[in-house]
Amino acid sequence: MLITNPQTTADMIFADSTSETLVKALINQTLPFPIAGKSAVMLYGTFGSGKTTYASIFCEDFERQRSNGKGELAVEFVSCDSTENITQILKRCESIRELVSFNESNLHYFIFDEVDNLTPEAQRKLKAFLNNKNIVCVLTTNYVDKVDDGVKSRCHMINFNATQTSNYLPRVKQIIRQNNLPMPSDAELLEKIDNADGDWRDIVPYVMYLCNSIRPNPPKQHKFKVV
Repeated sequence: MLITNPQTTADMIFADSTSETLVKALINQTLPFPIAGKSAVMLYGTFGSGKTTYASIFCEDFERQRSNGKGELAVEFVSCDSTENITQILKRCESIRELVSFNESNLHYFIFDEVDNLTPEAQRKLKAFLNNKNIVCVLTTNYVDKVDDGVKSRCHMINFNATQTSNYLPRVKQIIRQNNLPMPSDAELLEKIDNADGDWRDIVPYVMYLCNSIRPNPPKQHKFKVV
């Protein structure tokens, strides 16, 4: 099985240095969080850029920093495109929040995926939930302009749009090395990356195909003379 999924924040590609610096400041607590009504981060950007994947990684890295790597992390994942009523969803989340947290930090973690699917009324209810103090929430969206301004005000905004093609190259090479595949030239890799427009669902298959098309040179055959 190919190893392609990122494992930590260090494996992620952000749209700009501002977002990368902000994420690291939150995890390292040089920027206090959650505090002063900011209980969430919002990962916004193009399709396939790794937002949902990183939502869990952020929670893991944040908790690891708070607890010195102790214990396992409990995270509640909420798909906002489900048919479940938002009132029922938030009632369940509220009941979880009221329990004693088994996380070392005593915080409760929630992921709300694709929040732009929520109606304006549902987003107002989510906004009220974000006012709680013992939670860390990660919200994802492909359409940040469809998210309520009050929700965004309670979030640190992290840009996951496509970035410069060359910024993907180190991570792509890391994936190739992890899977012990032949290494194409930088020019070939950059061409495949550029065609994907920041979508890892395209980058990985394109690159894997390119690697598999490289045939290793056959070992040299030594000729022996018969005396």
